[in-house]
Amino acid sequence: MITIYYPPDNHLIPTWQDRLNRLAFKYELIREDSATEPCLVDGEEHAEGISAIEAHLESLEQFVKDWYDSRCDRYDFDPDAPGYGFTRI
Repeated sequence: MITIYYPPDNHLIPTWQDRLNRLAFKYELIREDSATEPCLVDGEEHAEGISAIEAHLESLEQFVKDWYDSRCDRYDFDPDAPGYGFTRI
């Protein structure tokens, strides 16, 4: 599960929430009044600060994009095709 701890004045929370909703990952947003900058925890990975969180979210978005681009239903088996016989539909 992804957890973002954030200070009260962080204006990016709605944007991050929207991105996480589109990714369909389980997440939690926790407001910490004593925090000075946001921190993301994703399993054993930690990202501190806006730019690090943005980079982490971008990598997750790329992961999801690659996952859906690699669907098996996008390929057809052709035993005469070069390589392993799979051709892109």
